[in-house]
Amino acid sequence: MLVAASVMVNPASGEVYDINAVRMKSSAVAEEKEDTIDVLFLGNSESYRAFSPLQLYSERGITSYNLGASALRACDCREILGETLKKQSPKVVMLETDTLFEEGSPYRDPEANLTNKVESKLPLFHYHTFYKSYLPKSVKAKDMYYKDAGVFKGFLVETMVRPYEGGDYMSLDAPKAKIREQNGKTLKDIIKICEENDASLVLVSSPSATNWNKSKHAAVEKWLDKNSQSIEYIDLNQKNDELGIDWSKDTMDNGNHMNLEGSKKVMRYVGSYLSENFDLTDHRGDEKYSSWDENEKKAELYL
Repeated sequence: MLVAASVMVNPASGEVYDINAVRMKSSAVAEEKEDTIDVLFLGNSESYRAFSPLQLYSERGITSYNLGASALRACDCREILGETLKKQSPKVVMLETDTLFEEGSPYRDPEANLTNKVESKLPLFHYHTFYKSYLPKSVKAKDMYYKDAGVFKGFLVETMVRPYEGGDYMSLDAPKAKIREQNGKTLKDIIKICEENDASLVLVSSPSATNWNKSKHAAVEKWLDKNSQSIEYIDLNQKNDELGIDWSKDTMDNGNHMNLEGSKKVMRYVGSYLSENFDLTDHRGDEKYSSWDENEKKAELYL
C-alpha cells in the first residue's frame, strides 16, 4: 500500500522540496484558460514580490503568470514549470536567479542519509502533506499562493515600507559564491524543458540589497559561460539608477524584497525589455482576454 501510494504522489519531473507550494501554484495557474499565457515568471520570493503580471498587461497588453513562491528550490521550479506547460505555451520564461543559490537538495536535511534514502524509496513519507492540494477550493482559497491568484496571477502585493540604508551593495566585497552542483543540473533540465516547448529562457536577478551581490552575479555569468552562452541574463541590481529604485521607499523589508512601488519600477523595465526583444501580442481589447481588464479594475493598482 505504501509503494502504491508513493507512486501516486511522486512528482512527474523528479523529487521536489516543497510539495505544498508546488501543488498550490500548479493548481492555481491551471485555472487559467489554455494557451493564454505568453510569459512565465519563475523563482522564489524574490520573484513573486517583484514581477507583477497585472501591471505587465496594463502597460503592454502582455499576459503572464508569476509561478514564484517563498524559498522555492530549483527542483520545485522545474516541477511547477513542467506542470504549467501542459496547458500553456509561453514564448518566454524568466527565471529569477536567487533560487540557484538555495539549497539544491529536495530534502530538509541533506546530511540525513538514512532518512533521505527511506523517503527516496517510499516518497509518501517525503510528500506526506500532499493531500492539501486536493482540498476543496473553499479551503485552498485561504492559502497565500491560491488566494487572489485569479486577479494578481501569482504576484503578492505588499505596500509596507521598510527602508534599506546600507549604501551601494553591488560595490562591496562579498564572499565567493557558487551555483550548487545540483542546482546547475536542474537548471540544465529547465533549459531543456524550455527548448522542447519553444520558449525562450531568460535569467533575471531582481533588485535585492541584502540578498544579492557582485559575487553571485559573477557566479551566474561563469555558469552560463561554461554551460549555455546562448541564455540571456539580466541583472537588475546593476540597473538601479536606470530603474529609479529608491531604497528608502521601494523595499518592504530593509532591502531584501521589493514592495509594490519597487515592483512597479521593475515591471516598467521588464515590460520594455520583453516588448523590444520578443514578438509578444498586445491582448488589450481582445474579447478573449476581457477578464484581464476586469481584474485590472478589481485591483485598482495600475489604472
